[in-house]
Amino acid sequence: MSSASLGVTERLRRSLGELSKAERKVARTLLSGPPTIGLESVSQLAAHAGVSGPTVSRFVARLGFDNYGSFQQALLDDLSARVLSPADVYHSHLAASDHPPLGLAAGALADAVTETLAQLSPPDFERAVALVADERHRVLVTGGWTSHLLAAMLTSLVRPFRSGVLHVPSLAAERAAALADLGRDDVVVLFDFRRYELDTFEFARLARDRGGRLVLVTDPWLSPIVDLADAVLPAQVDGPSPFEILTPTVALVETLVTGVARRLGAAGTARLDRYGSIADQWVRPFTGPVEPSVDSTDITNEGEA
Repeated sequence: MSSASLGVTERLRRSLGELSKAERKVARTLLSGPPTIGLESVSQLAAHAGVSGPTVSRFVARLGFDNYGSFQQALLDDLSARVLSPADVYHSHLAASDHPPLGLAAGALADAVTETLAQLSPPDFERAVALVADERHRVLVTGGWTSHLLAAMLTSLVRPFRSGVLHVPSLAAERAAALADLGRDDVVVLFDFRRYELDTFEFARLARDRGGRLVLVTDPWLSPIVDLADAVLPAQVDGPSPFEILTPTVALVETLVTGVARRLGAAGTARLDRYGSIADQWVRPFTGPVEPSVDSTDITNEGEA
């Protein structure tokens, strides 16, 4: 997939190491300024960044845009996409296609998963793996309106391999308790998708203030938490359904857990063996139909007959 499928903010973030000093000034101005700053004229953006107009032009070309106008259009599209409500997504999908869902799903979902994994930043992914696998610190996982399902999934998959992994429900009392117990360098994994939730952002900010390390799983337009995070893992959410799809993020979570399990190595295997030996006492396999029990009173009655 081309970089054009990434949100503008993510493209800016990834470009920082490849830009000249003057171009980095433009990128940081865009990343730290209001979302609409890139919609100003070339001369106005150049003035905000303290660079020349030609530097801005070279900057947008370095990002892969034909001209400043195409950069602004992409930014405008991003700004519009960031504020789509679930109702907006629902109505736009229903109006867009009359094809049967089954015919659309296989190819579209496979493409979305492929795009998500192909566009992950290797340094961010490896940083996320290292943070989640570091057994010196606890891992707290939280999500929002729907993404709490993904947070619970990550927790349940990692917990057998390492201790100190906790799912924090998106309730004020639970998050307050988690922050009260948060240790320096404890890891907080946050799932935050459009329209981004203020409570999740505040939880991230307070965790960061207390010395926590943040891993953000978000969409291509990037949650505001991106400015606080140590590692950012974007996933596609557009698909064949009249709602934001979870399939690519599920694949991302499973890939992250695979990386964590491999990094833990023998220690993770030993933990899994201990975990499994205990869990097996409650998770009992179904071995076949159970023979119906015979009521002793029926036997007695048969004999009397």
